[in-house]
Amino acid sequence: MGKRQTIYVDSYPQGANVYAGRKHIGITPCKHKSKRAKSTLTFEKEGYYPTTISTSTKMRGAIWWNLLFTGFIGVLADIPFAEKYTKLSYSANLRALPEPKPYVPAPSKTNSTLPSEMKASYSTLSKINLSNSNTEMRAKSIYKRYESAVFMIYTSDNVNISQGSGFFVSKDGIAISNYHVFKGSIKGQEIIKLSNGNMYKVKEVLAYSKQYDYIIFKVEGNNFNYIPVTKRGYEIGDEVYAIGSPKGLKNTLSDGLISQKHSNYTIQISVPIDHGSSGGALINSYGEVIGITSGGRDDSGANLNFARDIRAIFDTTY
Repeated sequence: MGKRQTIYVDSYPQGANVYAGRKHIGITPCKHKSKRAKSTLTFEKEGYYPTTISTSTKMRGAIWWNLLFTGFIGVLADIPFAEKYTKLSYSANLRALPEPKPYVPAPSKTNSTLPSEMKASYSTLSKINLSNSNTEMRAKSIYKRYESAVFMIYTSDNVNISQGSGFFVSKDGIAISNYHVFKGSIKGQEIIKLSNGNMYKVKEVLAYSKQYDYIIFKVEGNNFNYIPVTKRGYEIGDEVYAIGSPKGLKNTLSDGLISQKHSNYTIQISVPIDHGSSGGALINSYGEVIGITSGGRDDSGANLNFARDIRAIFDTTY
């Protein structure tokens, strides 16, 4: 069998989570002992763009000597350990993400020549999965069931990279986020990153509204996990949960209450959210999406946060 090797891993700045392949091996600076050499190391840190570097590996020449002693079966057993690291020290320079500007619900004017509203078609709305469940769920169950249905969104204007959140509402890739997450970005440069690390592109924009701050789009691919959209209403005092990626902290769960209802499909919530949470899912205690987390007031210590009522995409009340 292959001998265990120790590699030393660091980053600038330090404090990044490191993954060898898909396995988490520590937080920089760290060392990792393993028999299996991985071809890549990925660094993830709050507020920084994920960075992947290639490692230096080569075949272990001794593996074929097992053929003399253990035969073909012995060689097969050794194949997972066929490569070893040729370089035992690795480091990465991490690139900082610019902080997205906070969203504060307020009337605004635009001089854009593009239409600020494109309502969803009946065909699009009919593909969104709806729910009116009678079974309440615990926070832990909600997160386990729907964490993989929420993703990170990276956008670029060719100068800066911004990060937000989004979520699937159908298994064939229909997804929802905030309009302001995509505003000003270069079409075709959006990256959708799932919790398992897989990345996808936006295939098509299906609907959007600057006034109600939502966007509906189709992600390339299918068989995605999704969160059903509620058919029920809500009341002040209802428990709600948010899943999003504040400050780049992938798919963070937080909870709170509905604090108030406002006009323009705006829900005031006590759920903690931050930059990067925009576009995430606001979920009721039945495991149904009731809103899109949109932002808060940075000038207040009163935890004044907001979400857009999911009913805005249907332009209806119920």
